[in-house]
Amino acid sequence: MLYITGDTHNTTDMSNLASKNMKICCMEQQAEFKTISAAIVLGDFGLPWSDCPVDENGIHPTDRTDRYLLKWYNQKPFKILAVMGNHENYDMIEKLPAVEMFGGTVLKVSSNIFYLKRGEAYNIEEKNFLVLGGAKSEDKAFRVPHESWWVEEEWTETEKTHCLDVIRSCSGSFDYVLSHTGSSAGIACADSYYLNEENLLELKADPTVSFNDQIDSTISYKKWFFGHWHSDWGYENYKTGKYVPLYHMGIVL
Repeated sequence: MLYITGDTHNTTDMSNLASKNMKICCMEQQAEFKTISAAIVLGDFGLPWSDCPVDENGIHPTDRTDRYLLKWYNQKPFKILAVMGNHENYDMIEKLPAVEMFGGTVLKVSSNIFYLKRGEAYNIEEKNFLVLGGAKSEDKAFRVPHESWWVEEEWTETEKTHCLDVIRSCSGSFDYVLSHTGSSAGIACADSYYLNEENLLELKADPTVSFNDQIDSTISYKKWFFGHWHSDWGYENYKTGKYVPLYHMGIVL
């Protein structure tokens, strides 16, 4: 069984993957916590946040907070799979070793933690996922390049082209979509401000949202999961909603 939840922001919202919180969500969905094989974080995972040595086994944190968090996750009885958000240390992500998993390539943080690459398709527990990621940081003016903000948060044209090729190779059909920010229609569910057509245009300032809109109009899928907007609208409206924004709560598949 898979468990999908929102941004963890390094240690800030690590409680999203605390057993107590996960067990509550499982109980409400009549699912068994002990059957979870992997937990998916919808971006802004934030580990590693500080620079550290990397080898074929993953990261070796020198920062005390990162070291604590790595140990905490490695003790979990399930794998941690992270979508790439906008608040990630992309300098470190680029150094992570690539390994084959779920019919594709993932990036290894440790034996128990992996980043799913954006623009790729994966088969996880016989479910087909299209993985997107990234977003435009609205607060980047207050952040420091290569310390708390990275230009790689936004897709390159090469990455977009590759993603569209992957979609075509899958005939545009998936069970689920995983992203960090959503499509404009999904974001409007999470934030009623964007139900206004004029306000909705503001989202187009984020090239990732525009790209997600392009994808949304060309593929078929059951549900689209995303984080970024710090909303649990998707948890509360899961049965009726096509779009599933999540933050502290988790959905089981």
